[in-house]
Amino acid sequence: MKLGDFFSNYFMVRAQLVEAVKGLSQDQLDWTAPDHANSIGSLLLHIAETECWWVTCVALGRQDEVDEQKFSRGRPLEEILERLDLQHREFTEYLNTEDIDDWDKAFYEVKGHDFKLSKRALVWHVVEHQARHRGQIFMLMRMQGLEVPHV
Repeated sequence: MKLGDFFSNYFMVRAQLVEAVKGLSQDQLDWTAPDHANSIGSLLLHIAETECWWVTCVALGRQDEVDEQKFSRGRPLEEILERLDLQHREFTEYLNTEDIDDWDKAFYEVKGHDFKLSKRALVWHVVEHQARHRGQIFMLMRMQGLEVPHV
């Protein structure tokens, strides 16, 4: 069994998120609530950046391929959606090629801690991270009077 079979909810959550934000204007994307540091656009980029870090850098060991400027704030929606799509494709490929047979084997030592992460912990973190920030994005949309999907 592949990780993608077990973590299939990730695909649905991502599709709902992308569909919900597709038509946002730049003002709606950049709006921040009082006493809230993040905009919808910054949260979307944060989701992509987290996937990039944990999948591209940690799981695949390709830190040298990452251009951190691609995750800077204030990007147009088209660029954000392209970045989300790129990271989604890479994470999907990882999920669909890795087996669950060794998913509890520790492989990545977390700096400053005395433990290592397994594929299970890494993937759960990325999946849960996206779902949590999707909730924040939907809250920011509601605060702007925008329609959000019924999930």
